[in-house]
Amino acid sequence: MSQTNPDTALKAKPILERHVQTVLLALVVGLLAWSGNTTLTLIETSARQDERISQLITLTEQLRADLREVGNDYMTINDAAMYRDQINSRIDALGARVSRLENR
Repeated sequence: MSQTNPDTALKAKPILERHVQTVLLALVVGLLAWSGNTTLTLIETSARQDERISQLITLTEQLRADLREVGNDYMTINDAAMYRDQINSRIDALGARVSRLENR
């Protein structure tokens, strides 16, 4: 009958546990590295978006200022309609005068 050495049985279990712990520790370190890398990528993306947003805000302010300046040079749709109606009534009046003069 073979006898098992109690020291060997006790040592086998801690060695297996150490390997499992090493694998789990490597997994945790890998997840932490991935999380850090992802966080850095998100920070860079956020910084780029912040820069783009600030550029868009500046551009929007410039466009608003340009529109304020140009807005005074043009008439509104209602003003244009009134002006058109006035011109049409003048043309109609002139047409009526010409017709009266031709009929004389």
